Amino acid sequence: MTPSAKLIVPSVVPLLAKLPKGSTRTLPVLCPENKLLHKFECLTDLEENIPTICHSANVGFVEWSQTPYTHKISVFKRAAELLAQRKDAFVDGHLAIGGPGWFANFNVDGAIKQIEQYVACMSAPDGVIPKTSATRLALTRRRPLGPVLAISPWNAPVILGARAIAAPLAAGCSVVAKSSEKSPMLSYLLVKCFHDAGVPSEALQLVHVAPEDTVEATERFLASRHIRKVNFTGSTEVGRQIAMVAAKHLKPYLLELGGKNCAIVAKDADLDVAVPTIVNNSWLHKGQICMSTDKVYVHSDRYDDFKAKCLDVARQVCATNPDMKIKSRDSSVEGKVQLQLEDAIEKGATVLFQDPHGPTILEQVTPDMLIYSHETFGPVFSIYQYEDIDTVVDMVNSDGYGLKASIWSADRLTAIETASKIQCGGVHINGSCIHDEATIPHGGVKESGTGRFNSTWGVEEFTYIQTTTVN
Repeated sequence: MTPSAKLIVPSVVPLLAKLPKGSTRTLPVLCPENKLLHKFECLTDLEENIPTICHSANVGFVEWSQTPYTHKISVFKRAAELLAQRKDAFVDGHLAIGGPGWFANFNVDGAIKQIEQYVACMSAPDGVIPKTSATRLALTRRRPLGPVLAISPWNAPVILGARAIAAPLAAGCSVVAKSSEKSPMLSYLLVKCFHDAGVPSEALQLVHVAPEDTVEATERFLASRHIRKVNFTGSTEVGRQIAMVAAKHLKPYLLELGGKNCAIVAKDADLDVAVPTIVNNSWLHKGQICMSTDKVYVHSDRYDDFKAKCLDVARQVCATNPDMKIKSRDSSVEGKVQLQLEDAIEKGATVLFQDPHGPTILEQVTPDMLIYSHETFGPVFSIYQYEDIDTVVDMVNSDGYGLKASIWSADRLTAIETASKIQCGGVHINGSCIHDEATIPHGGVKESGTGRFNSTWGVEEFTYIQTTTVN
């Protein structure tokens, strides 16, 4: 069921009804064809209202952090059940904002697995008993940090929104979740699942903010003494701005940012497996996945074979995959991709393949081109020849980003050795760069961010170690 254009998606703030009249206003949410989907209720008078929300989050933190872990487990299990029961509404909402069907289903299924994995983490030990010679007993415990500001993007709003909320909640923190103005309905449906499952309303609040107020809102939230950490998934540019504000207020942050992800194809690689995976890795969801493949380094002995097979696969994918024809949810993304392509071609890059709907393969890309070093976030990848693997490793490590890489080789032990030299958060041997599952830590290094989501790593991000000694 497509959301009604007459619907107004509310902010979920416990004290909203008590805030002064005029504390919110409504803004439209448009589909990719610029038709009205619905409206959403965004916060105004930030100077007065954000401190109220932060105070409420602190009240919720005290309650939730003292809730027995057995009850939290039952709440999380119920939240996962509600997500499964309401899956159709999530899928419809995702389709309405321009997401393909397979990705809509992946979002919901992935969110459920995230929540289920955090259930397993909540019964783990809280700490250890270290050796001590200065006291009779010393022990350490992980304690929840406190209220967390969680900011997730529009391109995968369910799974990324779920992990931004579930990780701090599993650690015992309260959460203020700020939605994207492009997908407020999905954020609302997600928060409602947690509330209906039993998370106290003050322990999880949802705030919609107008795009022009986002910078001020983030500053005011992080300036509050109640907010103890921020987690953000999105572009490196915005992540850098958030890190600067957080540092000013001495607040830690977890940032999962952009990537310039690469695939390395060795001369003993199985091209029948590698090529289709690489092409799809770059073009799935119009390349609007942070783990999408941007660069492909191919050993010179296999370069011609790789190109020929690449062209065959590219034609087949574009002819049979309807995802290639889905319009971008964000026109600014299309503009950036086009700018990078025009710059590359003007400076001498060769277009090996280009579909009218956008998917593109380039070669002869050089470091002076924007597309060489800037995240594209579109269905474009470039291929390069190499002779020596160490040179490739140096080139990959010289990139500012460090999120994902894949290595394609029959010599798995050598590939593991190569992986250990690559400076990025995840290396996948004979597998997809687009790899994020609930049991495996996910995050980047360098300009791709800091910190890790998922499982025990995700819980620990929102705790601190407290030492207790006893005499």
